Amino acid sequence: MSRRAVVLALALGSQSVATANEPSAHRGVIRAVHEAAISSDLSSRIVDLPFREGDAFRRGDVLVAFDCERLQAEMKAADAERRGHHAAWENAARLYQLRAAGAHDVSIAAATHDKSAAVMESLQARVKHCRILAPFDGQVVDLTVKKHETPPPNQPIIRIIDNRSLEIDMLLPAASFAKLAPGSSFSLVIDDTGVVIEGRIVRVGAALDIVSQTFKAAGVPTGATVGVIPGMSGSILLGKGGK
Repeated sequence: MSRRAVVLALALGSQSVATANEPSAHRGVIRAVHEAAISSDLSSRIVDLPFREGDAFRRGDVLVAFDCERLQAEMKAADAERRGHHAAWENAARLYQLRAAGAHDVSIAAATHDKSAAVMESLQARVKHCRILAPFDGQVVDLTVKKHETPPPNQPIIRIIDNRSLEIDMLLPAASFAKLAPGSSFSLVIDDTGVVIEGRIVRVGAALDIVSQTFKAAGVPTGATVGVIPGMSGSILLGKGGK
């Protein structure tokens, strides 16, 4: 089962299970379309962490910056070596034209240059990872590090979310399957607040769950979502095309 499916099942709880005499409740949970837990393969000290939990940011903002002085120095050294090998390659090519060097000498010089250029490109790519830029507008959900720390490579550093782009994951009884289609309308009544969100179906699951006799569907809000955040759940009321 995918992480998303597990989260949905936990959010919906026992209310999503059908019994022989009573159909499963129509349940839905709010989730963000865009969210990410971001890590890095660098093992470097963090020198800038400008946003805290709950802070809003814009796409392209620096979320995390690492100390990459050593990596940048290695890149400069690799660039100098590449330029030296390039000059040797050009010299071998000129000598070949003057019949003072063989084709093998030119091939060796070219291969040496290509190898040093590949090392340079690899270091350039790593230097680009010295700053983690926001892939979308959003907010910080969680931070697992602090400024001046050196996080382990490939471990989540920051989790971000876009609270403006929302979807509603639904678990619906089998009786609704044949009558539901993309474009069908529905309402979500949030449990804790009583807020009603209007929406429309965008995807319908391809199969029923044999045990619970339910299926998954997804919708998007078509009305106001002020005060609504991912993780909220409630009851689904289907409109035309549903039950």
